[in-house]
Amino acid sequence: MILSFWGKGGVGKTTCAASVAVHLAATNKKTLLISSDPSPSLFDIFGLGFTHAGINKVPGLDLLDVIELDEEIVLDMWKEKYGDEVYEVLSSFFPVDESILDYIAGAPGIGDQFVLTYLLDQHLADNYDFIVWDTAPAGGTLKLLKLEEQFYEHLGEAGKLYFSVKSVLDKIKRKKGRNPLDIINEWRILALDVLGFMSSGIVKAYIVTIPEWLGYAQTKRIVRELTDFNVKIGGILINQVAEKNLCQGDVWDKKSELHNHYTELIQTELGNIYKVQSVPVLPYEIKGVDNLIAFSENVIDLIDLNSLVKS
Repeated sequence: MILSFWGKGGVGKTTCAASVAVHLAATNKKTLLISSDPSPSLFDIFGLGFTHAGINKVPGLDLLDVIELDEEIVLDMWKEKYGDEVYEVLSSFFPVDESILDYIAGAPGIGDQFVLTYLLDQHLADNYDFIVWDTAPAGGTLKLLKLEEQFYEHLGEAGKLYFSVKSVLDKIKRKKGRNPLDIINEWRILALDVLGFMSSGIVKAYIVTIPEWLGYAQTKRIVRELTDFNVKIGGILINQVAEKNLCQGDVWDKKSELHNHYTELIQTELGNIYKVQSVPVLPYEIKGVDNLIAFSENVIDLIDLNSLVKS
């Protein structure tokens, strides 16, 4: 099962993802915590100064692995997994050397598209009870789904193109290898598998927001777009709510009234479809394993682990 956390930047998405992952590991569930944010803060929230580019261990939590999929790591993974195949296809069309792969790897969307493939690979490897995914800010992660859909459609056209020039290519002497059309078809099947995987229910999305206009508006947009791609939404968490009577003063009173207004709007418009839970402004900084475990008590009811089974 993959538990994914979505939302605009700064709403506490990373905190929620990390706290749930820590809770799972502390309750004997082998867990992989992944961030695909291009400017990740996952390592910072543990306060441990991780430096390893791959999977890191959290001291005291043997069942928790943590990885930040920053741009450099993703592109290195892409070249390792697909570099030979991409070169095989390209060199069947043009006389190019392997340095072209660095150029292709830097193309917009290549790294983004690979993140979803990486998630599918981790799920199929079946090494973890749970994978917790701290997504990029909402627009960036929704772009992954759109890119995957476009990639699938374009690969169908690539096959037609290959057939149209096959007679010419047959006359070009090239090194023996796999049929480039077979490789293109495999990529197309993989893209379809990724889209099916994201809509299968294996990936459960939890939207993190704040009780203000921008949070409210973007939450509705994320719900709409996730629904368009048939991604299952597990619930909505309204974070950093200024509760009435928690503090004294005109500023706090006005803030709490504003937060109450948008909390009620989200509850009224979406609460009849999805579970909605709110978390008040807390008096402590959420950093380090102990505070993450404490914060997880505000999130774990939304997840409803008892209803989830390992897929």
